Amino acid sequence: MYKAYEFTYADTPASLYGMFVCDLGDTKHGDNPFGNQANIVEKRLANRITPLHYGVRYHDDPLTFHLIFASNEYLDRWQVQEVAQWLTGYQEYQWLTIDQPDMEGVEFHCLIQSMTAINIAWFPIAFDATIICDCPYGYSYPFEEEIRVDGTKEYLFYNDSTARVPLYPQLKIEVAQGCSSFSITNRTTGVTTQFTGMPSGGFTVNMDNENEVIDVASYKYDIYDYFNFQFFYLVPGDNELVIRGSGKVTISGRYLYNVGA
Repeated sequence: MYKAYEFTYADTPASLYGMFVCDLGDTKHGDNPFGNQANIVEKRLANRITPLHYGVRYHDDPLTFHLIFASNEYLDRWQVQEVAQWLTGYQEYQWLTIDQPDMEGVEFHCLIQSMTAINIAWFPIAFDATIICDCPYGYSYPFEEEIRVDGTKEYLFYNDSTARVPLYPQLKIEVAQGCSSFSITNRTTGVTTQFTGMPSGGFTVNMDNENEVIDVASYKYDIYDYFNFQFFYLVPGDNELVIRGSGKVTISGRYLYNVGA
């Protein structure tokens, strides 16, 4: 048995149960594919050499991999039940981190789909867990950047994602008192997210850009009446932002990492 690294699942470290990631005999971590498999959408005709190509879908299947972990000592049935209770039975995705150097700063949002006990001489000592994630990618730890503006401000935002997909972060816009217009233009994407003709300022706009939902607490007007319905997103790498208005913008979320497992 080769001891490797600790892992944490559902905010609980494996060391609490005396477990660690390892290879055990012939049960080893194998080659796991990346989650963003290219599913080509096209049609081939008899009278054409090349196909009628419609595009490529990358996100049909989530990232799935095996996690093998063991104890230094044999486990009894009560200890096996404790491990199973810790890792299985959840109704929502949980966060998994594996504490190896090249996985530093990466988390997987996942469920343990199945788990098999590995026995030596009839006694359980390890487990082989099938991990299924909520998407084809790993995530960074949460990030948050605050930008204050009074007038016009240019700001270079670096999206650290390594997945070639748009990132839709959370936006919190604290509009200053008396400000009736607020906008964020991403020159890199050419998209402007703006609110114009608002009766007054002095309120906070919370934007869930992925689900396209806007919430404004204790505001007597319908904020959608002043919105241009262009939700904010970032591309990987540099994003040149131009912010106009008065107040503070907070951009938060998690970057997407195409790391496999």
